[in-house]
Amino acid sequence: MQTTETTSDSGTLLGPQTFKQAKIEHYLQRAEDYLQMARYRIALDSLSAVNHLDPDSSAASSLRKRIEYFICSLKRGSLTAEEAKDTAGPVSGQKARRGELVLLVDQDERVLTSLALTLRRYGFSAVGAGSYDEAIDAVLEYNPDMVVSEVNFENGSLGYDLYLWIRTNIGTERLPFLFLATR
Repeated sequence: MQTTETTSDSGTLLGPQTFKQAKIEHYLQRAEDYLQMARYRIALDSLSAVNHLDPDSSAASSLRKRIEYFICSLKRGSLTAEEAKDTAGPVSGQKARRGELVLLVDQDERVLTSLALTLRRYGFSAVGAGSYDEAIDAVLEYNPDMVVSEVNFENGSLGYDLYLWIRTNIGTERLPFLFLATR
């Protein structure tokens, strides 16, 4: 039986088992890197495109209306929207109050930053949290008007746990909650 020996990047000789194990670890690491990139790629690409919108363009106006409509409908119930005439105007009915505080919960600081910048461009205030525990502290400290949270955290906590905590505590049980899924 013939055995194959290979040298590592550092020049040391690897036996067949060590080489096989190193190769497996290398591919597992690459797979993990690709999964991590894919997880946020769509969200980051979309948010990047949003950040480059001209605030006075029709695309930005349409997006602003959709965001306001969605946040208002979560916060206050129903909302009526009308087709814009020649220029972009506000959504009729009940509008979002400018400066409302949105708590953003995501482990990826790039996602938090991009979402916060986007919300601030449309007049909302935003505060970020990177974990379940930070989110609970932020809810208690800042009393946000809405929570936008990712679904899964790397430390095992789930956005659902945060949702259940909010729903079962007096004073936060009616806090609007939106899940952010990047898959």
